[in-house]
Amino acid sequence: MVAYRLLGTTQVLTGRSREALENLQSAERYRDPDRQKVLSSWFGIDPGLNVLYWKTMALALLGQYEGVAKSSEQVRSELLNHGNAHTVAAGNFYTIVWPQFLFGNLDACESDAVALVTYCGERKVEHLKRNGVLCHACVRARREPTDENIATIRQALDSNRTRDAHLFESVFVAQLAECLLKAGNTVAAEAAVREGFAFVGRSGEQFWLAELHRLDGLVALKQPQPDLSRVETSLLAAMEVARQQDARMLELRAATDLARFAHEASPGLYPCSMLEQLLVPFADAEFSRDIRDARNFLASQVSGDVLVTTMATKPGLP
Repeated sequence: MVAYRLLGTTQVLTGRSREALENLQSAERYRDPDRQKVLSSWFGIDPGLNVLYWKTMALALLGQYEGVAKSSEQVRSELLNHGNAHTVAAGNFYTIVWPQFLFGNLDACESDAVALVTYCGERKVEHLKRNGVLCHACVRARREPTDENIATIRQALDSNRTRDAHLFESVFVAQLAECLLKAGNTVAAEAAVREGFAFVGRSGEQFWLAELHRLDGLVALKQPQPDLSRVETSLLAAMEVARQQDARMLELRAATDLARFAHEASPGLYPCSMLEQLLVPFADAEFSRDIRDARNFLASQVSGDVLVTTMATKPGLP
């Protein structure tokens, strides 16, 4: 079980969530909650529940919301009266805070992150407390990109780094870049994106690489003299990386930004069929900000009864 879990964890972090899910499901077959719960003090975390934590993360990256909800509910049930603080804190981070963070549900993410920070503070689970602080800081800075809120992200990142705690660093550096961009600080945002790419190169943590490419495109767009070629190249790279990783939400996020860019470059001419195809697996689902944003963009492109698609043949666009 532990071997399959370790393999699955490595595959999630390196952007291979589909393979990771298969191995984590293999690990799940060896779970025995009653027997393995008592091993929490040996491993520092309940090894059986840890399988479900990483399975939930893989499912979230793959955009499988129903699987996330089912796995999270199972975790909640097994955590009732669980005595290991690290296990409880990790369960809350991976199966509650993280999915809301990925799906862009800011209100839920903020309240859940506050609850996680409070619990970790009481039980002295410092590493997961810092991740909770980072998630909360990122949500606040995305809403209000003030110097104070952005400084909180930097401080929490620095706190992790001084302890050699680098897990999820690509995510939080990307969030820092996005908040700086919202604040209008393009120079600092570009520096953060470069920092993110450098970290991915050193660490191999690639599951958030598509987001770094997407933000690279948005930084290029916000320059005093926008580099339109770089915008398109970076957004297409974001889509391609996400597609290779089966990261559905990240692909949809990049595709929507590409849609906006293409529409602004040539108003009325955009390959709406691309977004429509990406939305097909989600039917009437509304669980993610990315799904809502894509649908809102498509709705804005309707002119009478005609959905214009002529830009689909433009070189460089999918």
